[in-house]
Amino acid sequence: MELRIEELSEEQQRIAEAIGVEAYLTLAKRFGGTSLYIAKAEEILQRKSRDERIRNEFNGNNHSQLATKYGLTEVWIRTIVYDKTERIKRKPIEGQLKLTDFLYF
Repeated sequence: MELRIEELSEEQQRIAEAIGVEAYLTLAKRFGGTSLYIAKAEEILQRKSRDERIRNEFNGNNHSQLATKYGLTEVWIRTIVYDKTERIKRKPIEGQLKLTDFLYF
């Protein structure tokens, strides 16, 4: 059964015109019956830029300072810098020997 755009409500038609009827049906199947917030494009782009600045300023233990500076929670800062935190944790300590340094072949 094919859905025609004229069969949709006015608001649904505006969305379907922007993304296509098939894509709208995919959204309806996945999110139908729920409230869905779509952020403004400017907000998404600003958030991406802000998050990159936070990652660049993160030094491994300045979560609180970054949270205050950017008006976010420490939990959100931790989410943003998670990948960098993991890299810092895996980085060997300067001067630390590896197990392979002691193995003889």
